[in-house]
Amino acid sequence: MTNDKATLLKISALFIAIQLVFIFELARSGQPSYARSVMTTTFLWAMYTFLEARYGFYMNTYVRTIVMISLLMDSFFGCYLDLYTKSFTFDKMLHVFGSYSFSLFAYILVVQLLKFPVNRPFKFILIVSLGLSLGGFYEILEFFTDMFSSPTPISQPSLLDTDLDLLGDLIGAIIAALHGTYRFFVNLHF
Repeated sequence: MTNDKATLLKISALFIAIQLVFIFELARSGQPSYARSVMTTTFLWAMYTFLEARYGFYMNTYVRTIVMISLLMDSFFGCYLDLYTKSFTFDKMLHVFGSYSFSLFAYILVVQLLKFPVNRPFKFILIVSLGLSLGGFYEILEFFTDMFSSPTPISQPSLLDTDLDLLGDLIGAIIAALHGTYRFFVNLHF
């Protein structure tokens, strides 16, 4: 990430503007559950951006980009094009990619808070643990959402769906751990 707050705010403003278009289109087309979902992720990303700018967190540009791509894929392909109901594989692939991106994201934040160097085995275990924890937390949120708000379509139609989502989270977290530990793809500074 560039430490330039103006660039950070421009990128975030563009992302939020795109997400707002999806929110309004989903609400207009009679998909209030999807609109609320996109609204929630957009709000959380805006809050993170505010905290990052306010407290000087560092986020790698590559990781910031793949997290925003994950969120846009959820909004556009999953919600707007309704691939969550039309495609069995889309959700599973997004779990792999989302777990990959959010595992790296969480790792960078945690390392900033730890403030001590981490060796390779610890780094690998930490990244996988963060990815699986986030994936498990997300599945619990889906469960409570289905239980209390009765969205259409439901988030977890079966135990098989939950199990495959968690398997996708594991695969994504392992790829992120390999990437973060050995930096196979690009030379990232984290």
